[in-house]
Amino acid sequence: MKEGVVNMKKMLLRIILISIVLNLCGLSYQADIEGYFNNVKDYFSAEKLVVEPLPPKNNDNSTAPPIKKPEYVDITIASVGDILIHNTLYMAASNPETNSYDFKSQFEYVKPYLEDADITIANLETTLAGQDKEYSGYPEFNSPDSIIDALQYAGVDILTSANNHRMDKGISGFYRTIDVIRDKGLDIIGVKAQEEEKTYVVKDIKGVKVAVLNFGYSSPLADGSLSFNGLILPKDMANLMDTFDPEDLEGTVEKVDTRIKEARADGAQVIAVCLHWGNEYHRIPNAFQQELAERIVGLGVDMIFGGHPHVLQPAVYLPSPYGGGVPVPVFYSQGNFISDQRKETVDDIYTEQGMVAKVTIRVYCDDCPRVIDAQAIPTWVNKKRINNKLVYEVIPVDEALVDKEKFPLLTDADMERIKYCQDTVSDLSVGIK
Repeated sequence: MKEGVVNMKKMLLRIILISIVLNLCGLSYQADIEGYFNNVKDYFSAEKLVVEPLPPKNNDNSTAPPIKKPEYVDITIASVGDILIHNTLYMAASNPETNSYDFKSQFEYVKPYLEDADITIANLETTLAGQDKEYSGYPEFNSPDSIIDALQYAGVDILTSANNHRMDKGISGFYRTIDVIRDKGLDIIGVKAQEEEKTYVVKDIKGVKVAVLNFGYSSPLADGSLSFNGLILPKDMANLMDTFDPEDLEGTVEKVDTRIKEARADGAQVIAVCLHWGNEYHRIPNAFQQELAERIVGLGVDMIFGGHPHVLQPAVYLPSPYGGGVPVPVFYSQGNFISDQRKETVDDIYTEQGMVAKVTIRVYCDDCPRVIDAQAIPTWVNKKRINNKLVYEVIPVDEALVDKEKFPLLTDADMERIKYCQDTVSDLSVGIK
């Protein structure tokens, strides 16, 4: 072994001498140098020498500590009410020179309130049957596809579609509505195009699986088909839409329970349920709404968003048997998000009022979600005629009352209505304050 060490020293000395010569003479003997290094490598291999690793710095023999996951994450879910695209709304959005429609300005002021949520949901009470079917408003809605672009621009992620206007343009309108929304990158729930699809979505938000379900009322017929405002969803399509019979509470609970279990099987940790229910223009939820809400909360959902009455109804907390009794926010009706319904058109000032419902839920690492905040943010629909053209704007009420100058089309008379809207929402949301 000593002889081997001597040989090694000689070899290293030769390498040093050659390096000095190369530096002095500017000559290249790369091949020889590589040969020497190969000899050294072979020597160590032959002798099976073991090179001990350097000790860790600071005498720390442990590996790097794992990144600690947060104890919880907070997720905010927003929801708005009914989107009723009356003919005056798409006329206001029209550009005759380009034969196009742009609705984005109608949502410009409320956009910040929608896009800052992790998920935003809206109820689409119109069809997208295409221009060849002719655009129309009430009673059988058919809107330009660009309404979806505007909603997406405003921050909407999911559109609920289990409602009484789903068959307004027949079977072709049913399918085309689904296709257009999906093609534009939004989720549509409450309906599906094929049996093997799902009527709900499960979204991954900050590593948490959030499911959003949607059900709407229908009138079941003897042959198994369903009636919506007298328009028929055929029997062979009945399973493509999540509906319930408002005369059958137990059957409704069973249907909702089935979907909840399916969503849980898909990994859902948080569940929001959107319901199209109640009586139109009634400001108090009926008995069926109240009983169904209590039963659904008892199934372990985390929040309920309601629509269809076209006026606001109360927002309340209901006690839950899950999560240590954490209360569940229920928004019985969020009113109209945008429409032409108002005091001047239907003689009902409450139809021009709406709310952005926001729920923040805290999900702990032990998989126990808890609602930590629920808000009802009032909105009001402004309608004006400027240079012989209609203009619609969804106005965030609280902001307008603080700084009217941000909204140049608002008059003093508008401000009175806006204040009344704020008072209405305040009164109806005492249950979540």
